[in-house]
Amino acid sequence: MKTLFSLLLAAVLALPAWADDATSGNQQTLAVSAMLQYDSEYILYGYRQDGPLLHATLYLAYPLTDAATLWGGSWFGIIPDGTYRELDGFIGMDYSIWGPLVVGATGSAFHYIDVPFSEKSMAYELFTHISYYGDRSLVALRDYIDTESHGHLIRLVANYTQPVTKRVSLKGNAEFGYALRYFVSGNHPNDVLLKLEAPIAISESCRISPYIARTFALDAIKDYEKDDTFGGVSISWTL
Repeated sequence: MKTLFSLLLAAVLALPAWADDATSGNQQTLAVSAMLQYDSEYILYGYRQDGPLLHATLYLAYPLTDAATLWGGSWFGIIPDGTYRELDGFIGMDYSIWGPLVVGATGSAFHYIDVPFSEKSMAYELFTHISYYGDRSLVALRDYIDTESHGHLIRLVANYTQPVTKRVSLKGNAEFGYALRYFVSGNHPNDVLLKLEAPIAISESCRISPYIARTFALDAIKDYEKDDTFGGVSISWTL
């Protein structure tokens, strides 16, 4: 996987030169954004971590053609009690095969500075997806390959957003995960997540999203997690 990640990184970094020829005169612009976020609960693939999560994301996107976009960036997350710190780097490309139908691949490197659930400080992941982006909805099939697991995690994700007022919306989200030797023996259903949130735009750059969620721990993680219903809030600032 490390070799695969290196090849992906080298190939993607070489693409802008090809893109200059492919677009032949079309103006290209590098988009840069950053976001700070607070989540009162941290849930990853059905596993609930202890405590809230503070995290920051730097995101860059560069259009190669009308259909292809090169993107990448970095992510840093910390649980305030000091038990967890992680710094990630990622780079990938998305390609629109038909309007809102998009396929893509991303290579990521994770550096676990302080983390209680891993014995190694570095891990690598290849993420691929096929996604349909509607005006208010998303349906996506995602596949995660992790060097530590030597397996796959497949996730089916669907969400829909309904505006209520100019500043308030309702968003429903449903996810189903299936583990193919992903930190477990054999192949088993992993988890289900149902979530209803109410994003509130405080300003152009600040959003508060209270939510209620229900998790179901399926065969792959039922020995470590349990079904749970809980509420929380996410707060984000876009810079």
